[in-house]
Amino acid sequence: MVCDLLGLGPGDDPKHELALTIHRDTTTSSDPDHNETEQIVYQQSDLVEGTGTTRGYFRRLFKNGDTDYGPTEGTQRTTVKEDGSWETTWEGTWKATGGTGKFKNVKGEGTYRGKGTAHEAITEWEGEVEY
Repeated sequence: MVCDLLGLGPGDDPKHELALTIHRDTTTSSDPDHNETEQIVYQQSDLVEGTGTTRGYFRRLFKNGDTDYGPTEGTQRTTVKEDGSWETTWEGTWKATGGTGKFKNVKGEGTYRGKGTAHEAITEWEGEVEY
């Protein structure tokens, strides 16, 4: 996973952060069309102490050059353990609203959930699409 992060405090509370993240992941799927595709997620977060709401968009890059895309919306929660390490969990919904090539008329929706630490992160996406 490759991730870029820009976080800013709006000044109302020192623990309040508005963040823009862009991450690029490789997908593992039992569906051969979706297996080993790249997905870019553009996400905005409104967080207090790492907990709050997220909204964004995904764009999947298929091996043949086609794409699909759509919005995401969810929540995330960060907890700090006694040893100072942290864990963030997230969940939400996604919709496939368009694409190119074979996926030009894609429609679908589902859910996602994941967990991350300083060492790794994983997100599971579930749902159904028609194309």
